[in-house]
Amino acid sequence: MVSKRCSHCGGSGVLRLGGHSFRTCLDCLGQGSLADHLAAPRDISAA
Repeated sequence: MVSKRCSHCGGSGVLRLGGHSFRTCLDCLGQGSLADHLAAPRDISAA
């Protein structure tokens, strides 16, 4: 699976909202990178 750095948090996994306010980046779920789901499709159907 190919991953690339999250463009919203810059790869830190944390967004700075101002002064002393932080929150987990919801785009990458705090991981700092985004998986390229098109490169490795997965079957998630119930077997």
